[in-house]
Amino acid sequence: MPEKRVGDQFANVIYGSVTESAAGTLTFTKLETGYGSLNRVGWVVHKLEFYLAVGMSSLIIDNADAIQMAVTKSNLISSVTLDQAAVIDLCQMQFSYRTSVGFAMDMQPIIRDFTMLPGGGKLVLPYPLFLAVKGISLASAVTVATRISFTEQELTDKDWLELVEQTRLLA
Repeated sequence: MPEKRVGDQFANVIYGSVTESAAGTLTFTKLETGYGSLNRVGWVVHKLEFYLAVGMSSLIIDNADAIQMAVTKSNLISSVTLDQAAVIDLCQMQFSYRTSVGFAMDMQPIIRDFTMLPGGGKLVLPYPLFLAVKGISLASAVTVATRISFTEQELTDKDWLELVEQTRLLA
């Protein structure tokens, strides 16, 4: 009988970056996780860190401008909105204020902390995972990176199938 594997004790980290193929174009990059679609392993995502490349936030100069950054389960979606089952998390940076001298400090990373959720994070299937970016009404293409902190968890067949159905991978 195979030995039952216990989940990770310490967090693992994966990194990825993506640049829009053209300004205003929703662009994805696949995050290399080392898993296939039939692995019965889930990731408990504890934290997402989004980083904008130098100068990207300065492209936001008007109320109509924004930068969308997301981690998704699919690159076949046409928008990154929270009503999409494939969107694990979405972060949007928009114009908020101007200072009298014309600049403000941007602190990075933009941190999405899920440790207060039941189970200590969001349970997701590690394959496939994509990083998405889209600039809205910006003059040039946007580059964003992410670092994901997670622990592994073995899934029963029932739990695995429920996650697959939840993200509509079989639909």
